[in-house]
Amino acid sequence: MADFKNTSALVWLLSGILSLTGCTSSQDPNYAWLASLAQGGTPAPAPTGTTDFNVSVQDASAPVDFAFDTTRTLNVNVQVIDPVAPVNGSLVQLTVPSATPGAANYRSVFTAYTNTSGQVTGSFTVDGDTKTVHMQVQAYGKFYDVDINIAQVSVIDRRISISFTAVETLLVDTDGDGVPDVNDAYPTDPTRAFIVRIPAENYYSIAFEDLYPKEGDSDFNDYVVRAHFEEDLNAHGGVARVRGYFTHVAKGASYSHTLHFGLPTAANVGSYTLTQLGYDGTTVEQTLTGTGPTLTNLQLLGNSSTTIPSWNSRKTDTFQIGKTANLEVILASPISTTDLGAPPFDTYLHVINTNKEIHAAGKYFDANGTDLYRDGTGFPWFLLVPGNFKWPYETVNIRISYPQFQPWYQSLGTADTDWYRTPNTSEVYPVPQ
Repeated sequence: MADFKNTSALVWLLSGILSLTGCTSSQDPNYAWLASLAQGGTPAPAPTGTTDFNVSVQDASAPVDFAFDTTRTLNVNVQVIDPVAPVNGSLVQLTVPSATPGAANYRSVFTAYTNTSGQVTGSFTVDGDTKTVHMQVQAYGKFYDVDINIAQVSVIDRRISISFTAVETLLVDTDGDGVPDVNDAYPTDPTRAFIVRIPAENYYSIAFEDLYPKEGDSDFNDYVVRAHFEEDLNAHGGVARVRGYFTHVAKGASYSHTLHFGLPTAANVGSYTLTQLGYDGTTVEQTLTGTGPTLTNLQLLGNSSTTIPSWNSRKTDTFQIGKTANLEVILASPISTTDLGAPPFDTYLHVINTNKEIHAAGKYFDANGTDLYRDGTGFPWFLLVPGNFKWPYETVNIRISYPQFQPWYQSLGTADTDWYRTPNTSEVYPVPQ
């Protein structure tokens, strides 16, 4: 975990700490370790000895309504205390292993500094087949590391007691937000400090069936867009900005569509900037700006007959990338990740021919509590898949293209959580990365 340790947020006042630890010689390993911190270098592993951290685990599991989700969102509540008081300014980070060769070993999914109550709260989202996350807590220059099995967990709730105290001083913090410049992605902007990418790597594929409210052929290639998101967080994990990146990659339909986006009304929107790019992904075709306080039906991409040059769904089609839209939303006030919800938020399709909208299941209900975006059999018209989803060939039912898909949804998402990683390769479009 050395890649985390080299971003240590705190340095001890050596005189106080050396007396605390009994370091009396430059040959003492404790002395050498503390000196490396004070000098701003990459610290060696902390010396071992008596237990520095005691942890009370109150993780919880709660039933979740199955809405064909291929991702999971977990809540976080961590408190750090020392023998005297709650620890203000302790760094709490949750990470997942990287699957990309040559990339950093771990990718952050949650980062925040504890507040004056010693707490961090919020949420994070991972792929549905993720079984483990790594938590690191940094206090007074020492580290508590643990792998957490999240297979049956929906809330990570932990109280971390440290057995020592220390006098401390912050490193240079130009913007005064409590996050040292060495850890701050925006060292001159006090409203934001960290960037969290969702998904942690790669992207989501969002696939639509466009015959709503009629049942379709379930090939989920009528409109497909790749998307990933970034959230700028403040020191305590509140969301200050949201960015989304969307690229049209398939249109296996005769209907035409426009792609739209919305945030929850709880998000107090200050302003937004939408940049629409051509097929090359770099040529700016149009830049649009606007203000809040809400953002519920912004059109991201125009008529689908003009945003992609190939269907990319038939066996005779050569893959050609479509147009891209990049969106940045600046919030007028920060919002917790829990209240904001998980990406892709409300990314939805408008079908021009029928004047119907297609949203994800689990978002809109009638007066009787019936989900408006599931058909009579409970099936959706919207599907989000992590990574490079190889959508079915034209008219091929997804149950044929992905043999584990039906067992997955029949189990309400508890079995075959990695169904999208094992397609029947003869029945899916060979989508390049």
